[in-house]
Amino acid sequence: LLMFFLYTGAEISFGTWTYSLLTLSRNVPVEVAGLWAGSYWATFTIGRIMAGLLTRRFGITNLLKAGFLAALGGSVLLWWNPFPQASIIAVSIIGFAIAPIFPGLVSGTSARVGEHHAANTIGMQIAAAGFGGAVVPSLAGVLAQNISLEAIPVYLVGVFSVLIVLYLGTSHQQPAR
Repeated sequence: LLMFFLYTGAEISFGTWTYSLLTLSRNVPVEVAGLWAGSYWATFTIGRIMAGLLTRRFGITNLLKAGFLAALGGSVLLWWNPFPQASIIAVSIIGFAIAPIFPGLVSGTSARVGEHHAANTIGMQIAAAGFGGAVVPSLAGVLAQNISLEAIPVYLVGVFSVLIVLYLGTSHQQPAR
């Protein structure tokens, strides 16, 4: 449940806060920031379609690991921001990288909890995702208001780090009986 809470919160946080980060903190012109904030959702959509096509070839576990690691890498790039275009590149990387995560986590539920508990667990996961979609971006806003908008990439690096640990910790467990 915590993975769904954090993942959905991170997904929505990026979508919600990217434009503000780019325009108000990184001085990206509003037209460019709008285009690249939109590119987050465009690369997300492309990534979701490609993930569906690549799942048979690479397996959902490999796509999830790659997605988590690339999202973390993109978040680190967004935080580090070593050159002016880094923020823009990072936004696209993150959008593409996170695309397979939600459907992959849902489809792997029965392997994690057992077939008998899968339906109820998926319902709870979706509820946790909705709650995370409200709480995690809100907390990012509190951090931005009390520290700065530059706290958001640091926060999201932390969220993706926790997600990787949670995923790796649960992906090897035997299903509950």
